[in-house]
Amino acid sequence: MRAARTLPTVIAAVSIVRGAAEGMAEAGRLAADAVRSWLRDYDGFRGLVVMTDEDGEKARIITFWATPEAEERARPGRGAMRDKLVGTVGMEVVGMELYEVPVLEVLADGAR
Repeated sequence: MRAARTLPTVIAAVSIVRGAAEGMAEAGRLAADAVRSWLRDYDGFRGLVVMTDEDGEKARIITFWATPEAEERARPGRGAMRDKLVGTVGMEVVGMELYEVPVLEVLADGAR
């Protein structure tokens, strides 16, 4: 039996971050922990993914939104918080991209 959860189409806001930051993965976890409850207060927030490549000195911060309008309403506050957090570890935001995510499947632990 396959235990998976397929989510409806969402909008992904992808922040592209660069810079040398020692312990980037741990910094990403701490930052995510710090903003998770704050992000949940935004109407339409659907999730968060932080991807890091310390050797390549880059990271991607992806927030998921129910609609383009929800993403747009949250953008100013989210961007200010992101810029502040990224700056505290000596990195900088070098870009932001939006994507429609027609397929997002999350497997339960141990599912195949």
